[in-house]
Amino acid sequence: MFVHASPRKVFEAVSVPEILARWMVDRATLSPRTGGHYTFTWEGGPTHSGRVLRFHRGKRIVLTWQWPGDEKLGVTRLALSVERRGGGTVLKFVHSGFRSDGRWNDLYDGAIRGWTYFMMNLKSVLEHGYDLRSPLDW
Repeated sequence: MFVHASPRKVFEAVSVPEILARWMVDRATLSPRTGGHYTFTWEGGPTHSGRVLRFHRGKRIVLTWQWPGDEKLGVTRLALSVERRGGGTVLKFVHSGFRSDGRWNDLYDGAIRGWTYFMMNLKSVLEHGYDLRSPLDW
């Protein structure tokens, strides 16, 4: 996704708890180091917790991702990286590790919808300063 913002601003938006709360979660904690832990909380919704698998400040972050209530299914990986391009930044977003059966199909469908919603909001917040989220969305 191309964003009219510096790589530093985009990377901070996906890795600094206070900034994550401006476009994605209600509360966040994140240890900015490989081997660290994170927690993302949505009021009235789920809390995702996991590990920071890779952290290269200003460049790339990789997190484990597990669905509350579906822990027995295992974890997926969420990788985000930034690259300066054309007067802005390309945010590369890869959520991998989904299986293709049963409950996984529902989780994959929900992930596509959720990440599309949040990536559009991230772009809006960084480019225009406007948070598109509404309590009525969920």
